[in-house]
Amino acid sequence: MNLPASASLRPSPAREPPLVSIIVPTFNRGMYLERCLRSILDQTHRRLECVVMDGGSNDNSVAILERLAAADARLRFVSEPDQGEVYATNKGLDLARGEVVGIQASDDFYVPDAVEKSVEFLLAHPECVGVGADELFVDAAGRPMGRGAITYRGELSPRTIKRILVLRYFVCPVIHGTFFGWRDQLRRHGKFDPECSVCSDVEFYLRLLAGGERIGCLPRVHVYYTAHPDMGAVKHYHRVREQLNRLYARHGLRWYHHALRLTVGRAMSYFGNPLRTPLFPGLLREAREFWTMRVRRDGRRLS
Repeated sequence: MNLPASASLRPSPAREPPLVSIIVPTFNRGMYLERCLRSILDQTHRRLECVVMDGGSNDNSVAILERLAAADARLRFVSEPDQGEVYATNKGLDLARGEVVGIQASDDFYVPDAVEKSVEFLLAHPECVGVGADELFVDAAGRPMGRGAITYRGELSPRTIKRILVLRYFVCPVIHGTFFGWRDQLRRHGKFDPECSVCSDVEFYLRLLAGGERIGCLPRVHVYYTAHPDMGAVKHYHRVREQLNRLYARHGLRWYHHALRLTVGRAMSYFGNPLRTPLFPGLLREAREFWTMRVRRDGRRLS
C-alpha cells in the first residue's frame, strides 16, 4: 500500500508520544465549559494542549478560562469577538502546536482515554489521516439519554463517498467531536469552509476523502454529546438541510441516490447504529421532530 507522503514524518511508537492540540470554540457556554475543559486536561494522554477560542463571551466563561489557565499551563485561550464557530475553529488551528489535532464543542466532553486510544490508532495506521469514534447523548445535567451516534463503520475513502452519503441519513460520516488527525496533512486540504456554517464538519470530511485521504474508525464511545435547546443543529435546522443538499449535489448525488438515501439509507442509519433509540420511542421522537420542524418552516414562510 502506498502511504501518504507525511507518513514517514510521523513519530514511531518508540519515540515520545505526539503533542495533541484540542481546539475548543466557544461563546457564552459557561454552564458547560469547565466540564468540557476538565475532560481534556484530565486525559490519560498527558502530552496535550487545549486552545480555547472564546468569541467574547459576556457570561462567566472568561473567569473560568482565567482560573483554569492559571492552574494548568497546557490551557491557552483567546477571548475576542469573532465571526462564529467556523472562524474560531480556523483561528484555533492556526495557533495549534501539536502534531495531532482535534476539535471539541464546549458543551460536550470526552471519556478519560479518548485521546490516548486515538493516538494509538493513528500510530498503528499510518495510511489514515485521522480517526473518529462514537458519542453518547446526555442532557444538560449530563444524564444519559439512552441513545447516541457512531462514526461510519464501513470504509472511509475516496471511492466510498456516494455510498456513505446514501447510507448516512442526515448524519456526518465522522462524529466531529471524536475526530483526531495529523495536523500538517489536514492543512494540505485547507480550512473549514465558512460557507458551510452549520455543516462545516460534513463538508471538511468529505473534502478529505475526495482529496484521497482515508479516515479510520474506533468503535467505542469517546464523547458525551450534550443535547439542549440552544444547540446549533436545532436552532438552524433548515440551514443544515439547505447546506447538506448543496453538498449532495457537489458530490454527484442524483435523484435515485436520494430515493435510496430516504429509504434504505434511513433504515440502515437506524438499524446499523448500536447506540440507537429503541424502535417505538424512536418513531415517536421522529414524528415529534417532523411536526416541530414543519411548524417552524410554515411559521418562517408566514413571517
